[in-house]
Amino acid sequence: MLLCCTSALAQTPAPDEGQNAPERPKELVFRKPVSSPIADFVVQLFREAYAQLGIQLRFEEMPRNRSLTEANNGRIAGELGRIPRLHDEYTNLVRVNFRLYESEVVMIADRRECGLCGFSTIDSFAYIGGTQSVEAVLNERAIDLPNIQVVDLAQLKLLFNNQRVDAILVNDFEAEQLNLDSDYTISVPYKRNSGYHFLHKKYAFLVPQIEAILGEMLTSGRVLEIIQENQAQIRTTPGFEQAPQFGHVRLTAGLWPEYTNPDGTGSYWDVVEKIFAPVSSQLSLQTNTFHRAYRGIDGNRFDAFVGALGQQIPTDTILSRNHIDFDSPLFLFAASDQALEQVLKGTMRQPICHVAGYDYQDLLPAQLNYYSASSQLDCFAMLDMNRMGAVISYPENAPDWTNSPYSMVKLRDAVPIYVVFQKTPRGYHLRDWFDTKFREMVRTGAIKDLYSEQMLQRAYLNLSLPDARQTPVKAPTR
Repeated sequence: MLLCCTSALAQTPAPDEGQNAPERPKELVFRKPVSSPIADFVVQLFREAYAQLGIQLRFEEMPRNRSLTEANNGRIAGELGRIPRLHDEYTNLVRVNFRLYESEVVMIADRRECGLCGFSTIDSFAYIGGTQSVEAVLNERAIDLPNIQVVDLAQLKLLFNNQRVDAILVNDFEAEQLNLDSDYTISVPYKRNSGYHFLHKKYAFLVPQIEAILGEMLTSGRVLEIIQENQAQIRTTPGFEQAPQFGHVRLTAGLWPEYTNPDGTGSYWDVVEKIFAPVSSQLSLQTNTFHRAYRGIDGNRFDAFVGALGQQIPTDTILSRNHIDFDSPLFLFAASDQALEQVLKGTMRQPICHVAGYDYQDLLPAQLNYYSASSQLDCFAMLDMNRMGAVISYPENAPDWTNSPYSMVKLRDAVPIYVVFQKTPRGYHLRDWFDTKFREMVRTGAIKDLYSEQMLQRAYLNLSLPDARQTPVKAPTR
C-alpha cells in the first residue's frame, strides 16, 4: 500500500510578488533526517518543490530536540516532517497545509519477555528525545516508567540489543531502519500521526507558495512518482470507530490436532470464530493438509491462513502482529549418528524430508536436497525405508512403530505461530481487526475461556494477564 498523500489541500495561489514582497532566500537549512524510504521521499519532494522557487536546501546534522529549538528560534528554516499540532508548543513555526505521510508510533519489544507487550508489562523503555509523536503517546497515557532518552537510532538499537531496556518507542518507518526483526520481536501500534512541514514565521510568506507548488505536484502525479522512486510504504492501522463488515471471510489452516480440527473445533478455530463471526456475513473455516492450506493462501483462495510460522509465509502476504501461540523446538532426525553427521556437514546425498509448505534450507547446509511430503508420518516412513537421509520434525511427531530410536539434534528453539493475511487493502483491514480484538481478548482475560493455562504460559500470553500462573506446558504439533 503506497503512502497516502491525498489530504484535502487548498490550492492557494502564490501571492503577488510586487515591490513590497519579501525577498526569497537563496538557501534554506533544515536538520538532516536519518535516511529511510519516507525521509528520502520528503527530502526529494522538498528539494524539487523549493527549486521551483529558486531556493536550494541544505541539511545539517543535529539532535531532534535541538532542531526544534533551532527551528523555533529561527536559526534553521523549520522542520521537514512533524506532528500536525507542533506549532501549538513551538509558536514561531507555521504549518504548511499538505499532509506528507502517515506514520505510527510503535513499541518494539521481545514477546518472550512481555507476551503481547505494552506499558503494563514492561519495566523500562527508551526513545529518541524530541520525537514529538512518541512524547504525545507518553503524555496522553501519563506513562511514568523508568526511561532513557537517546539522540539517535544507533543508540536506541544498542540499548535494546544489550537488554538495557525492555522496549523502545519509535515511529514505524524508523523502526524499519533498526533491522530488529526476529522471530521474537513484537511491534505494538499506538498513536497514528500525519507528518507536516513547518517553516519559521520569518518565512511565512513562502507557505502559500510552497502549498501551491505541492498541490500542483500532487495533481500532476509527481508526488506519487517520488513516493514510488523511494519505495515509501505505509503499514499503519486506521483504527476502528465502529465494527466493520467484511462479508464472506474464508480461513484455512493445516491440521493441528486439538487446535484446528477438520470439524471446525479447536482452540485456534475458536479464537478466529470469536473475532470474525460478528463482522462476517459468512465465515468459512477449512482444515487441510498443511500443503493445501499453504497453497490456498498463496493462490489467493482464502483471506487468511491460521497457524503459520513467521519465516515461512508466501509472498504478497502479511503476518498478524500478535502471535497466537508458540510451537515446540524443531529437530533433525536420522537413522544413525553417522547419517546425522553427514547431513550437518552437507555431504548427505539422500533428500531431507519435511512437510510441504515449510522451507528449512536456512537451517542446514545449502548443498543438501529436500523432499516435501504431505505429512510427518510419510517422512518417517520413507526414512525407515532408507529413501530419505533425514527428517525435519518435532519430537512429538516421531512414530512409535520403530524398534530402535532415531538419532536427533535440535535445529532451533520454539518460535511464534501467527495468522497470515493477504497483502491487500482488505488483508490489512482484516489483520488490524484481528490484532485489535485478539489483544483485547488477552487484556480482558477473555482468552482464558478458549486457551488452557498451559497454552497461555507456552505462548507467553500469561505475561499479559493479571493472574498468570506457572504450569507445565505441552507445545502443539502437526
